[in-house]
Amino acid sequence: MRKTVKKLTAVGLTVTSVLGLVACGSSKGTTSQGTSENKEVTKPDTFTVMCDGTVVTETNGAEAFYKQLNEATGLDIKWTRPDHASYYDAVANAFNSDDTMPDVVLLSSDYYALYASNGFLWNMTDAWEHSETKNSGRLISTADNVLSALMVNGEDGTKAMYGLSLYRGNGCCTYVKKAWLDKAGIDASKVKDVQMDFNTYYGYLKQMAQTMGHYVISSPGFIHPEAPNTNYLPEFYQKAQYTFYKDTSGKYVDGFAQQEMKEALQRIQTAVNDGVIDKESVNNSTANARDKFYSTDPSTETGVFTYWAGTWANTLKTNLANKGLDDELIAIKPIKELGAYTERIAPCWCITSAAKNPEGIFKYFIDKMLDGGDVQMLWTHGAKGTHWDDKAETVTVEKKEDQPKTYTEGQFHYLPGIEKPDQWQTKNHIDPILSIANFTNGYVGESLIPEVARENGEFFAENSQVAVPLPMTSELSNNIGDINTARTYVIAQVALGYMTVDEGMDYYNKTVGSLSNAVLKSLNK
Repeated sequence: MRKTVKKLTAVGLTVTSVLGLVACGSSKGTTSQGTSENKEVTKPDTFTVMCDGTVVTETNGAEAFYKQLNEATGLDIKWTRPDHASYYDAVANAFNSDDTMPDVVLLSSDYYALYASNGFLWNMTDAWEHSETKNSGRLISTADNVLSALMVNGEDGTKAMYGLSLYRGNGCCTYVKKAWLDKAGIDASKVKDVQMDFNTYYGYLKQMAQTMGHYVISSPGFIHPEAPNTNYLPEFYQKAQYTFYKDTSGKYVDGFAQQEMKEALQRIQTAVNDGVIDKESVNNSTANARDKFYSTDPSTETGVFTYWAGTWANTLKTNLANKGLDDELIAIKPIKELGAYTERIAPCWCITSAAKNPEGIFKYFIDKMLDGGDVQMLWTHGAKGTHWDDKAETVTVEKKEDQPKTYTEGQFHYLPGIEKPDQWQTKNHIDPILSIANFTNGYVGESLIPEVARENGEFFAENSQVAVPLPMTSELSNNIGDINTARTYVIAQVALGYMTVDEGMDYYNKTVGSLSNAVLKSLNK
């Protein structure tokens, strides 16, 4: 009997986020060790691919992308495109039947480790080692950091590579509005390119709050439901770990039950009491938090925001300017107690146990995504003539007809959006700032990367470290939903002052302490 997949309890404030896999025997083809140097690899006739909205969608020109990808690779691909918001529910449902399981699936880090540990993913370690991309000399200097995070436990407990990430995972850094520093009488040189300690940083936050008459920070929740969970309030969590991790002795511990988390919760509660952090953060979506950063209402505007690095640095700046606000932002270095920002483990492309020709799919589909040429262009920018072009023409977006852009023959440029014709098209699946492999003959669209985004991306790369993946056990997959629900509840209750830190920890231990202990026992076997 094959394995079945069941949906578990919600994590944090989201509807679904963790799946449990229950073993009822062994799934087929899960122990393959990839392709050897001597094995002949044949091109697959046809195969199925399931992916989310990070790949250009049907409503934004996916058919043109599919067509040009087929022309460039000769592959006959059947695409399954679930709704982005319920993507992992659709993945779980698809994996419940051999008839619906895709040959290729795009998975975030949590689900990647889960499916790998339960034998649903093909071991591509050997295939990667002998791949054109791996041996091309085009990998970026930090590619090994990304790829090493993909080494997770398989069904037999052996660490291996069961997926390929095409780009760095990126992460969040903290942006401070220079205008707020100026109003509070804080010299920007004391913040920019300076590694502050928490007391210094918090003193500046209080000074800004007093000057502006209300909160400085409005975060997308007090905790993020996806790893790395603490990335929206890194200065307050510091070294605290939301979930299980391996300590310096080499044993796994429950990060939420450690002293570092108690201290973090106290810092957050104090900041809410002091009016530094918006108490409504408990209900904020990322959109709510962004809107407050862009707000032209002095009573709701925020001055400090921890959000994604790279492209978002330019987007934040642009949106502030569009609202008529001062757009000068300072991305601060990680405070001393934090040490480094956390880069998430990037989503990865996986070949499932359902695939009849995994070696062929890897060589002719996955490896080609980073071919340094036409296929990588498709995955980076989408379809020529639909999402971008290089012909001589004058183009404009809706509502800005008085601001046409004229290009000469051979000059790369994005085209007006299909879904949003008042905006320009942007990247496809691969963020060019984060790609782990360079183009063979130089990056065609390099001139279109805003300098702000490029500089911030480099800043983040220099001041971050990649998250450490958590091995998946059946006890973890079966209990993590309930455990995380309790964790998120305690954080909210303590942050808002309804519980003391000790009361919150007592609640946590009484509610899910036994579940946590069961998980630890399985991790420390």
